[in-house]
Amino acid sequence: MKQKHSLTAKMGPSIGSSIRDWMRLTLSNGSVALKYYPRVFLIDLLSTFGIPFRVYERWRFDKIVEQIELKKPPIFILGHWRSGTTHLHNLMVQDPQFGYVTMFQAAFPKSFLANKFFENFMKIFLPDKRPMDNMRLGLDFAQEEEMALGNLFPYSFYNGFYFPRKLKEFYYKYIRFENVPSRIRQKWNKVYNSLLRKATLNMHGKRLILKNPANTARIKFLLELYPEAQFIHIYRNPYIVYMSTKYFYEKMIRAFTFQNISDEDLENQILWIYKRMMESYFEEKKLIPKGNLIEIKFENLESDPLYELESIYNGLNISGFKNSEQAFLNYLKPLKSYKKNVFEFSQRIIDKVNVYWNFTIEKWKYDIPKLPISKST
Repeated sequence: MKQKHSLTAKMGPSIGSSIRDWMRLTLSNGSVALKYYPRVFLIDLLSTFGIPFRVYERWRFDKIVEQIELKKPPIFILGHWRSGTTHLHNLMVQDPQFGYVTMFQAAFPKSFLANKFFENFMKIFLPDKRPMDNMRLGLDFAQEEEMALGNLFPYSFYNGFYFPRKLKEFYYKYIRFENVPSRIRQKWNKVYNSLLRKATLNMHGKRLILKNPANTARIKFLLELYPEAQFIHIYRNPYIVYMSTKYFYEKMIRAFTFQNISDEDLENQILWIYKRMMESYFEEKKLIPKGNLIEIKFENLESDPLYELESIYNGLNISGFKNSEQAFLNYLKPLKSYKKNVFEFSQRIIDKVNVYWNFTIEKWKYDIPKLPISKST
């Protein structure tokens, strides 16, 4: 298991990128520390090796993908990282009526339809569990499309994990599309729509349900592409979200970074991005047509998952809940033994969260943790 984690930790969210996009990303975002050159070289190598696979898939499938239609609008699961989006997504895709972006598609979105070599490569080296929370991984498991975007072009927020000192800049540019040329926005629209059509082809025409925390601050852009899209927003105790996000960032940045960042700078990035993301969400959710948004609380989903799932189906007027109830129960059963990460709060952390995120704490009516206390995530 250590060997699996060791190799995949050197690849990052752009393992399946083209040489051109990979070079554009690495050359346009500052210097790479010498000790991280092996990470760059490994992706250089894989990108070069993947050229014939990408060329063949483009020749074989591009015209087919262009003709694919999304007969039903996508369902977007929104929520800041570590708010329960993955758990909700994994639950809902147990319903066979839904399609999604797979882990393999997210890693190799330009060549996954006709690429057995990298499929076998991933089977050997993909960890069995995610390093940040021990949730299971698999090539056919649902994955968020932001990872796929990082492999399709340089304009993905997740590529900021390579350059963590620039995370704010990546947020502004590639989540909010501020201070970027209109051609980049247009390119993002085209690539994103193509990604969803390709996922629809892979899922035999099923309606897509997609989970991507970055989309929480992209509602107006998504509605421009898919005016009838539906949205599920899941929120969670901000104090726990902070601790869990910090752990998540530390894991991802330690694994993928090309540059160093101090703990204080990383904390400030987390606090700032959450604040901006949730402010955007509260403002832009007003644009969603009536009946196309439902908001749920993670703690309620955790304590009574079937009730919350049924409320989602009813709230969005989706049929098929009863038909999939047993599938939901089958998925939930082994999770009873799942062990969460446990973190301790300090007064300093509570004070920081209060300063930056008080607007969500008050809106959702969460209590300030009492000290000493430890919470799981």
